[in-house]
Amino acid sequence: MTRRGWIVLLLTAVLAIGTSWGVTRLRASERKVAVPKPGAAAAKQFALREKDIAFFVKRAAEDTESAGDRAELAARYLQRARETGDFNDVILAENLSRKSLSLRSAHNLETNVILISALLEQHRFAEAHKLAEHLVAEEPDVDRYHSILGDIDLEVGDYAGARASFTAVHGPSRGGFSIAPSYARWLEISGDTKSARTMLYRALAKADSSDDLQRETVAWFHLRVSDIEMRNGRLRSAENILHAGREILPLDHRLLSADAHLAALRHDWRKTIALGDSAIVTVLDPGTIGLVGDAYAALGDTAKAAEYNRTMEVAVIQQPGSYHRAWSLFLLDHDRRVPEVLAKVQEELKTRKDIYGYDLLGWSLYKEHRYAEAQSAFVKALSQGTQDAVLYYHAGMIERAAGDTANARRYLQHALDLNPTFDPTHPAVAKATLDSLTH
Repeated sequence: MTRRGWIVLLLTAVLAIGTSWGVTRLRASERKVAVPKPGAAAAKQFALREKDIAFFVKRAAEDTESAGDRAELAARYLQRARETGDFNDVILAENLSRKSLSLRSAHNLETNVILISALLEQHRFAEAHKLAEHLVAEEPDVDRYHSILGDIDLEVGDYAGARASFTAVHGPSRGGFSIAPSYARWLEISGDTKSARTMLYRALAKADSSDDLQRETVAWFHLRVSDIEMRNGRLRSAENILHAGREILPLDHRLLSADAHLAALRHDWRKTIALGDSAIVTVLDPGTIGLVGDAYAALGDTAKAAEYNRTMEVAVIQQPGSYHRAWSLFLLDHDRRVPEVLAKVQEELKTRKDIYGYDLLGWSLYKEHRYAEAQSAFVKALSQGTQDAVLYYHAGMIERAAGDTANARRYLQHALDLNPTFDPTHPAVAKATLDSLTH
């Protein structure tokens, strides 16, 4: 999971925690079951979810006017999509939630949360934003709705809107399960990584001690905390958090992918391959496939590396929705199909003007040797004060190419100070570049 992919996970986590239809509420008698081995509780919940799906499919077929049954079923499909990466379940969730809302608009606001999540999975941000605005207008005192709107504001680059949305969240609510991950993301984007990390650790502690949350949701909190630790160079902490998460869901593709990325940061290439291969058995995530390809290349197996690169390209082509940002970065870092990536980024920025979109634009322009334009782009990428080493690395390399030695040194050093292990290969490039600029 890349730093650009959190919006859907955040919203689906909100759905899992916050809706009134959660499986844990229906199955309260199952909460205290013994856990004979790691992952057993999660497996039991997955089995219950499949039974619930079958149950509500039957109910919806028997009662063609039941808005509630369709909302229940949509929620289960979206939960399964989160667990398996099956895009067909996202489409089912969208269609069923729309049908539910068409049957009953009154007293059915939570179905909009399901629909928003399904739309975000497809990068249909404008539609999702309109629905989130509707939720806030209908129930302005519900902090979770402000948080959802703030998440979408962040994704499209409306940072003033995000500030207004998160400011509207009352203080006591900010640490709650359904809001803390979103609020922490806002803090990260705003440059307050320390507060974001503190908030996420507190939320994780609550999740670990909760009997009410789905095991998948608890594992997701481990994934979220491990991500912020890796992006700030705390690899040992990230390892411990991921290990605990995999005790809950041993074969979760997201946790396996994160663990593969951690292994790559340590240059443990064989472990990267083993974990990455385990992850893509479930979901052909392009970023993970590319990571495994790079691991083979690092080991000198160019044939295997090429094979995985071809597989990644097929996986991206088969993915619905907009151009994959992780794939875009991979292509740019490997100097492949740069004009195509640049065109895609420019098109996306027409409706999604977030800092990571501008970072991609700047990196694309840098690869095209259009350095002055790249400088303008990275100014926007750094505009929120986000303390992300990758952003500063890109800025430093762009400034070096543009001939601004002083700023190049400043940005590259800041990237390494923030996180000396921000990427498997780029820190070495940053160090070598700094050495060349000081001698």
